[in-house]
Amino acid sequence: MNPEPTIPAPTAQRPAVLAVPTTGFLEPVFGGLAQLAARVCQTPFASIVLTGCGETWCSSIAALPAAAVPRHDPFFDYTTHSAELFEVQDTTLDARFCDTECVVGPLAVRSYAGSALRTARGDVLGTLAIYGSAAGQLSPEQRASLMLLAQQGVAQAEHRAQLTELALLSGLQPKTKSLSIDAPLAGALIESVPVAIYHTDTKGNLTYVNPEYRRIFGLAPTQSVNDWAQGVHPDDRAQMEDVWADFCRHPRPVRFEYRTEPREGAVRFFSEQVVAADGVAGFVGTISDFTDLVTSRGKLRKAETLFQNTFDQAPIGVAYANRSGKFQRCNQAFCALLGFDAGELDHRSIGDLIYGEDVARTATELERLWSGAIESVDLEKRYIRKDGSVLWVRASTALVREGNSAPECSVEFLRDISIRKELAAALLQQQALLEAVITELPVALLACNVAGEITHSNRAAAELHCIHTHNPSAQGLPAPRLLAAAEVYLADGVTPVSGADHPLARALRGETISNLELVIVPRNSTPRVTLSSARRLLGPDGQTRGAVAVIQDTTERKLADLELERVHKQLMTASRQAGMAEVATNVLHNVGNILNSVNISASLVVERVKQSKAPGVCRVATLLLEKGQQVGEFLGSDERGKRIPEYLATLGEQLMTDQQMALQELTALRENLEHIKETVAMQQSYAKLCGVTETIAVVDLVEDSLRLNAGAFVRHGVTLRREFSEVPPITVDKHKVLQILVNLVRNAKYACDESGKNEKLITLRIDSAAIGVRISVIDNGVGILAANMASLFTHGFTTRQSGHGFGLHSGALAAQELGGSLHAESDGLGCGATFILELPCSPAEPVRA
Repeated sequence: MNPEPTIPAPTAQRPAVLAVPTTGFLEPVFGGLAQLAARVCQTPFASIVLTGCGETWCSSIAALPAAAVPRHDPFFDYTTHSAELFEVQDTTLDARFCDTECVVGPLAVRSYAGSALRTARGDVLGTLAIYGSAAGQLSPEQRASLMLLAQQGVAQAEHRAQLTELALLSGLQPKTKSLSIDAPLAGALIESVPVAIYHTDTKGNLTYVNPEYRRIFGLAPTQSVNDWAQGVHPDDRAQMEDVWADFCRHPRPVRFEYRTEPREGAVRFFSEQVVAADGVAGFVGTISDFTDLVTSRGKLRKAETLFQNTFDQAPIGVAYANRSGKFQRCNQAFCALLGFDAGELDHRSIGDLIYGEDVARTATELERLWSGAIESVDLEKRYIRKDGSVLWVRASTALVREGNSAPECSVEFLRDISIRKELAAALLQQQALLEAVITELPVALLACNVAGEITHSNRAAAELHCIHTHNPSAQGLPAPRLLAAAEVYLADGVTPVSGADHPLARALRGETISNLELVIVPRNSTPRVTLSSARRLLGPDGQTRGAVAVIQDTTERKLADLELERVHKQLMTASRQAGMAEVATNVLHNVGNILNSVNISASLVVERVKQSKAPGVCRVATLLLEKGQQVGEFLGSDERGKRIPEYLATLGEQLMTDQQMALQELTALRENLEHIKETVAMQQSYAKLCGVTETIAVVDLVEDSLRLNAGAFVRHGVTLRREFSEVPPITVDKHKVLQILVNLVRNAKYACDESGKNEKLITLRIDSAAIGVRISVIDNGVGILAANMASLFTHGFTTRQSGHGFGLHSGALAAQELGGSLHAESDGLGCGATFILELPCSPAEPVRA
């Protein structure tokens, strides 16, 4: 190249960047992002705001008119300061927003979600937000999609800014008429322009470079311009030297791109163009920095890749179709849902894959969509998969258009709802089963709302409470209600129950009702005795939702209980009478034994009287009367008379003996009569005290039972053993205890008899027990089979041929009425048995068996 030319110093500074508009609508690409956000999140409208540039509000298919855009977005500041997605599930419950124009105005925003458009350096460019008309929150897939769209908005905004800056820096302004300027002004412009400009002669030798040229290649003021290659990136240096050498050999218009040596850690991209100079010899070259353009292209490719990934990797099926329904583009999720490969759907349409029963409905709704009658279509329909199976989906369809132009195609978003449909069908089946079970339940079920109005009832409840439906005849009145016509009374059947005291009303107040006995009188029917239980129904939030009551008709059971009580009383009466009969029998046995002794004593007295010598006295008296005055002579001289004194002495002795014997027998007779009197008196005393409790020593009760069986013990040769410990007195009905003991002692005597043993032993034992006292009757008799132990106290069970199976059963009942218990123990046949009666020391409430 030629020697370095002289380069004048710069006389002007770099021009300022043009200002960016701060108001107005954004470019259509940003509106498309907002529309896509509204579709993905299924909200009525969305907005995208770029600070200092403008904003766009739109529905899922078109931009909102300016009159519909709110003057102030109350969510903007919160969204720009949030590091993550800012979401409000219910604006009416949030004090920050409940009174704002967006919430109370025509838009009636009920939910919100927005993401800040934040660059990699952390700068916030604006926001992308969606606005819902119902309270709720986004699904995880919708949140992820909204964040991806926000990233796409950041990429688009940065790309547009860099293109604008590059256009300004490169002087790419609209062409205007050439202005005539003088040489000094032209020189100043060339020296200060932010583009490198140089001139070469026809051989390619540099003749002029401006200051920007030196700055680009990092050349010092004293450094030769031919050292420009040192400022080229090492990877591009050799190539550029070859290209420039070729240009110098063959000067011609040419254009090439290269990178400069990294300075301050950054590599710059430059585009150099050489053209023939107009009006002078040689060539003019310009070098423009298009680093920002390269960067913008990279970011644009990244943004396009992000957008493509959002489409391809979206967790829901997305398909574009023309007006005839032919598929234009489908993402992977859509193909996977239907089991097709992407190429297999190129020649298919929506109508080809819709299930037959859903074709007409789908076609009708799509026609309405394309005709502009509706803005979007939201349907649950069925698709036919490649394998022939049916897939339930929730499809949301909208039209895609550029700004306000005619629709280009439709976009459909699909979500698989097959599992939900299966669950719904199973739930419906379970609900039908539950309703059938509740309807056929033998108990009545009633449910009411928080106002106490009956909302649900089954068949048993309808029959019991005479529930009927009240249908208002006039328009504008409330919906039909269920009314109960039956009358409700307390358990006495007389006192009516007010509406406020019904089980459902009490349950609504928080009471827990369990087995409340009430009498319900249905119309034209007999009263029914019922047991009612009621509970309050609470929702997940803890608020009262109503109440439910379960009413069981216990009329038949009540009647059965009354009959059982009547039979029980008869049984107890019979038991008491049988016990009294047993005691009376023992009394008669004892009286019979005593009467035998009385009879013997009387017979002996009669026999001795018959054998008395008293008639001999009469004969002596008659003989003496016959002698008259000669009695003395007769006694002194007659042999017979001489014997009379001896006879009288002997007769006197005999009469004295007879008198003593008669007195002894009469004494025994009197004693036996006293014994009979005492026995009868004891029986009478127990009979009189029946049902009356008194405090008595346990030993006395046991001795009385033994005394009543004393004769039987003597006749059967039974030995008694008494093992009495010190125990406190007890307060009981003596007759009931005596009835039990007499029966146990008598059974022990029979057991000893039937054993055939020579030694027959019955042991009476008294000791303390946990509840009071314990009385044990122990015999060494025949014993009890283990198989018979469970049935021992059952009514009618007996092992003795002459037994009636009533004694032990009545004894067990009597023990329960006394608050005690009666049980038996035995090691088996031949091992004897032990019957144990336990009684409390103080009287207990009667216990029904």
